[in-house]
Amino acid sequence: MKILNLIQCLNLGGMEQSSYILMEGTQSRGIDWQVQSVTPAGVGREIISSHKIPISDNLYEGIFGYKSYCSLNSKISKFSGDIILVTGPTLISCLSVRSHSAKKILSIHFCHGSGFKDMLKWKAFYEFIKYDYQAIIFASSYILEEARKIAPQLQDKFYLIENSIKRCSAVTANERVNARKMLDIPDDSFVIGNAGWLIARKRFDIFLEVCARLSSPHPHLLFLIAGDGSLRGELEEFATKLGINDKVKWIGWQKDLNPFYQSLDLLLFNSDSDALGRTILEALGYGIPVVASILEGGADSILLHQANGYLIREHNIDLLTKYCLDLIENPLITNQFRYNSIEKITKQYTTDIFIQKYMNVFNQVLEIS
Repeated sequence: MKILNLIQCLNLGGMEQSSYILMEGTQSRGIDWQVQSVTPAGVGREIISSHKIPISDNLYEGIFGYKSYCSLNSKISKFSGDIILVTGPTLISCLSVRSHSAKKILSIHFCHGSGFKDMLKWKAFYEFIKYDYQAIIFASSYILEEARKIAPQLQDKFYLIENSIKRCSAVTANERVNARKMLDIPDDSFVIGNAGWLIARKRFDIFLEVCARLSSPHPHLLFLIAGDGSLRGELEEFATKLGINDKVKWIGWQKDLNPFYQSLDLLLFNSDSDALGRTILEALGYGIPVVASILEGGADSILLHQANGYLIREHNIDLLTKYCLDLIENPLITNQFRYNSIEKITKQYTTDIFIQKYMNVFNQVLEIS
């Protein structure tokens, strides 16, 4: 089976990481992959190349990339295979696959939004693509339910395939010691971290505010941030203003996030909108307790409030600080959350489950006449 993965970008975000896991895990099951990035390839190129998968990228110029449409369309037209998987829809990617004879699958990894303009935009989008795709995959039950309300006429094509992780076991003492050595973190620090794009939606400002509150009663805390983005400089200035810049360690994008997670004692995750929250999912797979505030998204399918972590629907600094203190000061709660997290991840979010669900959709799509 030959599949072209037409992906929005090749970076280290949650959507891309899930796609890399998919391609790696299905090669042994007879999938011959090719990758076409809609935008110039980022560091993900090395990950894909390590699996000997052919890669092509494209410029992305003009509004919605319209100046780069002809180039992208030309590249896609040369694909001779069975399925085109559009990972993360863009206007030019959806336009470029319309006339191709291969079966088509769309994979959506982000929320639709709740505003009136958002609804109109997505209604128009689903109407536009209604005949183009044999299957539409959603990365969380939250965005699947959104789509059912927006485009009920297409729900026969809808599939739920939640993201997966490779790790489903708690961090060992030796792993923690080695990870902290690698990242130059003192052994006796209590490490609170988060990872992701340093952009407005990801609300690292909330993370820093909570950390500032926590640092006074607990001077041994260290705050670890993996990732990068347009707000890095502004966030560093904010940390200085809060008086905690000497306690914040910025390590940028990490091709291997194992040392990051293995060094953590607690994950503090804040976002205005996240379909699922891959950082949360990965942390739970390492048995790391999580405190999260998310205004919109489906994290409640993996993070059960007061069962395997704390999850609230508002960026309430006081409440987030309280929940973090609960975990810092009460190891019994931490241990219970750790056990419940590993149990949940093992039952629902392993790579084997994820791969099999995708294989089922691939085979079903090929059977459609």
